[in-house]
Amino acid sequence: MEPVMAAVMLLLSCSPGEASVCKPVETAPALYASLEECRTSLVDTLAKSPNGEIIGRCRAIDLTATASLPKGYKTVQVTRGIGHGTVTSYLVPHDPR
Repeated sequence: MEPVMAAVMLLLSCSPGEASVCKPVETAPALYASLEECRTSLVDTLAKSPNGEIIGRCRAIDLTATASLPKGYKTVQVTRGIGHGTVTSYLVPHDPR
């Protein structure tokens, strides 16, 4: 397990031509449990726009700072030892059954 870190996908819609103008796509930000999961989804998303009208990037975010988790995930804190730096947070899948 990796410490709590996730990714967000950012998409831009661009006009064709040399003087291309790009604007954010009007969608809610998509959060992913990992940068790798985001990049896989980004490939699928960009494939739907083969002429390059949509461009995108995945960026890592610190979920402990945003207090926002991807759907189906929870954080678990593990304490090892005593003192500073002994607590690590992990992002784990969560089934609410």
